[in-house]
Amino acid sequence: MYRNYVLRLIGAVIALLVLCATVVIVLDPAFQYHLPFAGIEATYTNERYQNAGLIKHQDYDSICIGSSVTSNFRASWFDERFGGKTLKVSYPGGTFSDFDTALETAYATHDIKRVYWSLDPRLLADDPQNPHELPTYLYDFNPFNDIQYLLNKDILLESCSQTILATLSGTHTDLDEAFVWETEDTKYGLDVAIASYERPKDIGFQYDRHVFNTPLRANLAIVDKWVDNHPETTFYLYFPPYSTLYFDSIKRQGQIDAMMFLLYDTANRYKDKPNVKFYSFIDQNAITTNYDNYTDMVHYRSEVNRYIVDYMADNPPMDDNDVSQLASHLRSLMENYDFDSLYPPSVQDKYK
Repeated sequence: MYRNYVLRLIGAVIALLVLCATVVIVLDPAFQYHLPFAGIEATYTNERYQNAGLIKHQDYDSICIGSSVTSNFRASWFDERFGGKTLKVSYPGGTFSDFDTALETAYATHDIKRVYWSLDPRLLADDPQNPHELPTYLYDFNPFNDIQYLLNKDILLESCSQTILATLSGTHTDLDEAFVWETEDTKYGLDVAIASYERPKDIGFQYDRHVFNTPLRANLAIVDKWVDNHPETTFYLYFPPYSTLYFDSIKRQGQIDAMMFLLYDTANRYKDKPNVKFYSFIDQNAITTNYDNYTDMVHYRSEVNRYIVDYMADNPPMDDNDVSQLASHLRSLMENYDFDSLYPPSVQDKYK
């Protein structure tokens, strides 16, 4: 009798687990097995989880990749200006190890003609590994570790529930708008940007120009891996337009020489690669000194993302002269720009 009870209990548990896995497979909120079936609405809530399935199953021949500064791109903008079919995969809080993993999956499943890749200076100067690792079991092709997805409580109770609610309510989100963080309520302007900026104390000296060398080399090795191994792909690499507040922080932390070396070395490294078109927006003052574009030190409104697409489509990439001007322009900015004037006198006194 006891044996029959145990067997029934085991059977009930197995049946419940199979039911849970079946619900996840059918709704598949992270798109691991298929894109949404007809009549089921997709919800886009977690890039780190959902990008993997989009990379595997969406139809595309080009990919836009980068940190949260790429989130406000619409893939259709690239299609309009460059042709083809683009997939945007942005990773807020991401690092180059995340981009590497994403590209591994993309190249394993698609023929990639173009890669639009934001080379964020602060990521180039940081460890390529991310302490908040990607759920790599979603990015690989090993079916035996899918149990982490199929029997995941958060996936079942949160992600599947969101899919059901969106379907029942008829709430549709177009993939072109997926993961865009800008809303009608997003505030921009100098006051908004400064409010989220913790201005560092001025240390009073400048570090050696090679202070970022170790992480820079590790990050550029990841970029080199894809650029050099895929001559069939055109890589549109660019520095995004961080606001001048970013350079205030660089100056006060004694990193002028180090940042100049990082920017110059990176641009100089890729400007002559036959399959690379390199651009810089970080030195375009019309953008970076206009704080109506910014919600914080580095994040900008969608119109700036659109400008980046149009500029790369309409203008030639950087050459030797452009790279030299980039370095001299930014050095002049950091050494001569009156950053203190951005702050009221009471705040200026605080940071003296």
